[in-house]
Amino acid sequence: MHPLSIQIITRDNTTEREVRQQYVVQARHPRWEMIKIFIHAFFHVKFR
Repeated sequence: MHPLSIQIITRDNTTEREVRQQYVVQARHPRWEMIKIFIHAFFHVKFR
C-alpha cells in the first residue's frame, strides 16, 4: 500500500484567496477513495 497525496486548490472570488485542501489516502482501493474525495470536494465548492 502506497500513500497517495491529493491537493485540491480552488479560488474564492469573494475573498480573493486560494483555498487549499490536502488529503492523504492510504487504502487498499485508492481509486475509490479518490472518487469519494473528489465528490466531497465538489460539494464544498460554492457556485456563484
